[in-house]
Amino acid sequence: MKLYQLIYVSKSVASVSRVELKEILKVACRNNKNQGITGILVYDRGHFFQVLEGGYNNVESVFAKIQKDKRHCRVNRIISYTIQERFFSKWYMGLYNLEDSTHFDFYKLKNCMKSLHEMTSVSEKRTLAKYALTIFIDLKGKTKVQPEDLIELT
Repeated sequence: MKLYQLIYVSKSVASVSRVELKEILKVACRNNKNQGITGILVYDRGHFFQVLEGGYNNVESVFAKIQKDKRHCRVNRIISYTIQERFFSKWYMGLYNLEDSTHFDFYKLKNCMKSLHEMTSVSEKRTLAKYALTIFIDLKGKTKVQPEDLIELT
């Protein structure tokens, strides 16, 4: 099976609490495990940035459901392409809430996420998305607690 990666951004229609983010993570981990999908979800002041990776049909199916989800709007696919290996192979869904981050300087990244919603050029969005992705991959390597450690899968 060829691996496929899709990166999108969206805007929340209402503020999302830590409890709600934890519930989103729990449901995503359970569903993604069944479909062989891995990735990361980043939240910052009403903005989402998500990376989904897995088989083409599974990733596109999940993305179609995300597009219909009424909890957010302005769902924009930034980039999608075939990849050689997973970037988040051990995470059915990782989560970073940038509002809670104090141990890492996210200033540039926060500006990057805001810009992903404001820019109209596809090439600019792709460049920014790849930049953000490298930051998350680097941060993942430095993170001691894995996202799945934060929830109980039932």
